Amino acid sequence: MAWSTREIADLAGTTVKAVRHYHGRGLLAEPERASNGYKQYRAEHLVRLLQIRRLSELGFSLGQIRDFDSGLVDDDSGESERSDGRAEGMEAMRSTLEALDEELAADIARRQQMRDDIAAILENGTAMDLPSGFGTVRGALTEADRGLLLVYSQVLDAKSMASMRAMLAEVNSTEASREFQSLPADAAEETRRELARRYAPQIREIGEKYGWADRLGEVPHRKRRQMEETIGTAMVQLFNPAQVDVLVRVEVINAESDQGRG
Repeated sequence: MAWSTREIADLAGTTVKAVRHYHGRGLLAEPERASNGYKQYRAEHLVRLLQIRRLSELGFSLGQIRDFDSGLVDDDSGESERSDGRAEGMEAMRSTLEALDEELAADIARRQQMRDDIAAILENGTAMDLPSGFGTVRGALTEADRGLLLVYSQVLDAKSMASMRAMLAEVNSTEASREFQSLPADAAEETRRELARRYAPQIREIGEKYGWADRLGEVPHRKRRQMEETIGTAMVQLFNPAQVDVLVRVEVINAESDQGRG
């Protein structure tokens, strides 16, 4: 029994266009033709189409499927050459499968994190534009806070972001932090100075608790400078002038404190 192109495509769960494409890419051998010129596909063609579909489902590209053929299919060469070729083909396929497995594992982890993020947003009512993993951070976050966190997520590694998440959850629970978040742009000099005085030791204590300074110290100098410049620019542009002034005062206070302890 022989099948037409339409029939073989239907049996294999694919399309006529795909069958023709496989012919053009050298993945599927051309069948014999009947006296009327129509192609006559046989069982081996159906099996080959099903093989192509299966390998595609596993993640192999059509080029990889075609390249593996020489190592997996016997030919007219000597037994030793066939054995060597098959061994090389199987090794190449194994390496590709291992790489695909790693990609799938990473994709599964990413999708699971996405589900965790969505669950946290639904449960806690947190903003949807927070970086991944920050959905459980409680306490009000201003638009500037959220924007800065997104910038952090682009310049800090995963461990640093995890540390930042723990720090943020703790620092947001303080009265000084809440005052900083709501500080108006025209806050008086005395208000800014007093807030910085109370806010500085809290930031230093939490930074030391989570080893923030040590973690940043592990970053190569050039990358750290670029990272600090990016974060600094974001802070200046996302926070209002009074908040920026408080942050500068906090940095000065903590730097002087560190020098005094040194």
